[in-house]
Amino acid sequence: MAVAAIALTVFTIGMMATSALPEFIYASLFFVVALIFEIAPIEAVFSGFRSGAFWLVAGGVILGLAADKTGLGTVVAQVFLFRMGNSLTSAVIRLAIAATVLAFLIPAAIARVIILIPIVQATADTMGFGPGSRGRRAMLLCVIMISVFVPMGILPANSPNVLLAGLADSLYGVTLTYGHYLLLNFPITGFLKGFMVVAVILYWFSDQPPPIELNLMKRVPFSPEAGRLAGIVTITVGMWATDVIHGITPGWVAVTAATVCLLPGIGVLTPRQIITQRSGFIALLTIATIVGLGAVLAASGAGTLIADVFLAATEFEPTRPAYTYSMFSAINIVMMMLATIPGTIAIIMPFAGTIAETAQIPVSAALMIIVNGYATIFFPYQASPMLAGLRISNVSFIDGTKVTFMVSLISVFTILPLTYVWWRWLGVFD
Repeated sequence: MAVAAIALTVFTIGMMATSALPEFIYASLFFVVALIFEIAPIEAVFSGFRSGAFWLVAGGVILGLAADKTGLGTVVAQVFLFRMGNSLTSAVIRLAIAATVLAFLIPAAIARVIILIPIVQATADTMGFGPGSRGRRAMLLCVIMISVFVPMGILPANSPNVLLAGLADSLYGVTLTYGHYLLLNFPITGFLKGFMVVAVILYWFSDQPPPIELNLMKRVPFSPEAGRLAGIVTITVGMWATDVIHGITPGWVAVTAATVCLLPGIGVLTPRQIITQRSGFIALLTIATIVGLGAVLAASGAGTLIADVFLAATEFEPTRPAYTYSMFSAINIVMMMLATIPGTIAIIMPFAGTIAETAQIPVSAALMIIVNGYATIFFPYQASPMLAGLRISNVSFIDGTKVTFMVSLISVFTILPLTYVWWRWLGVFD
């Protein structure tokens, strides 16, 4: 079944990348083929529907709609716009800073994306960037990409980092600390790559906003519904930011907030308004498909088979740390392209100890090299928060790929070598 799982993965990812079929068709085909041919257990095939990412998107769709219907997004956007003026470059840079700061406060990438997208959409409208315009896409891509790329250098800021830390402790007894991880990864993998993301977005999607009429710059009144929603969002963000304390997953927090938005007398939406959100339901189906795809690869043995092939083709030696760094980074990058990041981390982690022992480097160094793999995202489907952000914001997969592919291609020749030099200077391989 491993070969069948690989074939199904190639087909699904190919349809997603080329948009040759509508999302609901290739998603439905994935589930049907996986079940009929018993490629993986049913629990693995449908694992996406019980993943935290699925329920985060479900709650985020409703919160985003509420921000639009109540005008809260427009109010926040206008306040933001008055501070940054009517320049696309200024807007993108400030949005990148805002998304980075938020990464230190909210530990879930998809939660940050969900918070920022409605605000950015309203800001783009106020600046005169209508749906489909280059400027609007630039602003949306900025918060989506920065929310995923930069937090790779902040330990609790996204699920791959948390998963890596958990497996490092359970498999090898290695504890990854916040400060040490930040020192190793944030300066180059986080900050420098964030600068690169902004530059690539402005290169691909440069635009000039139309002249803004004075009446569009008048403040929108703060309605009672917007006030209630602001309270709901504030509590939600607070719960997301303190999940280490209370232990409630971000997905359940999002669903709870969405439910409150629908309560009579307290809420700000009606069920009829939810039913009209076709793009939101497609986003949910896409997320369930991608997460299920990673689980199918792992459960069918396809992931392990691919990893074994890569590892057998390389020879790690004690006297060649640069070679070990380069080859293991390359293996991780390629493996991350074949499935979702969390699933691939689970597959590749057991091999890190073997590579560390063969190359005679610390296990912690081998674990940090895995970060290079999942921080080098060539295609949006690799990271479910990125894919969800594109679906919710109605930005095309092709536009997202323009940014991710160029950023990652440049990173292979700049970020990865600089990271190796930085780690050597810090004594990571000693």
